Amino acid sequence: MKLFTSLLAFASATNASLRGGPVVMTSNAVLSAVPAIPDPSLFMSGSIREGDDTCGTESEKVWKDADLDTASKGLKQSCAPTFMGDKTIKYDYPSCDATAAVIAACSSAGGMSYTVDKACSETSGSGRSIYYSKVPGCAGTSCTISDFDKQYVETATQDVLKEQSGGTWSCTATASFSNPSDEALLSVE
Repeated sequence: MKLFTSLLAFASATNASLRGGPVVMTSNAVLSAVPAIPDPSLFMSGSIREGDDTCGTESEKVWKDADLDTASKGLKQSCAPTFMGDKTIKYDYPSCDATAAVIAACSSAGGMSYTVDKACSETSGSGRSIYYSKVPGCAGTSCTISDFDKQYVETATQDVLKEQSGGTWSCTATASFSNPSDEALLSVE
């Protein structure tokens, strides 16, 4: 099984090795090494723009904003997972300080914030699960919820999980706009 670990897991394993202790990689260490989103700029602007050229053009422009790019990288690096048992991890983005920076940077760049919830379960292997709650995204202001490419998000997430932690994965994604006036009641499930 091909495994890539986070710096935290690597540091922990290195520390154990230096002390002469055994190096043990738990399911949680493996899952926490998997990024919450395949690549923020690709995922967030690329997935929501598929249905409308105006939406795509606006989203590309928004994602060229350096502050938004920096904020999304900060989100990826600073939102720690919560371990729920031996085989389950949850990323709760509303409780992460970096989420507010992404939302503010999106607004400053002229974009519209949205969120994505993802639930993934390993269908072959040890039965691990990973949940991503309200991952913030940014799209052009002409985008509607129907521009969100649910299949792309699910497949990209499954592929990253398989590549980084092995097994076969099944994921579901739901998107909604962050502002109630921006179709928050209309979500793609």
